[in-house]
Amino acid sequence: MTCCADFDRLMDRDLARNAQPYQLTNGTIITEIDTEYFFVFGDDRHQFVGINYCPFCGRVLSRQLWNQEKKK
Repeated sequence: MTCCADFDRLMDRDLARNAQPYQLTNGTIITEIDTEYFFVFGDDRHQFVGINYCPFCGRVLSRQLWNQEKKK
């Protein structure tokens, strides 16, 4: 379950993933964002790009930003 139906469709097409960084074994994480949500690029060996916000609804997805908002 994600924040919106549009992001669900990305995940269904394997263009985005919801996983812990250590679970992403078939590729390389190319960002330093503390998140569980990643865009997936490439065919054989994937590149994962962590995302802070949902590109469709704007909801905060990264733990880093969520924790900063919680501390305010």
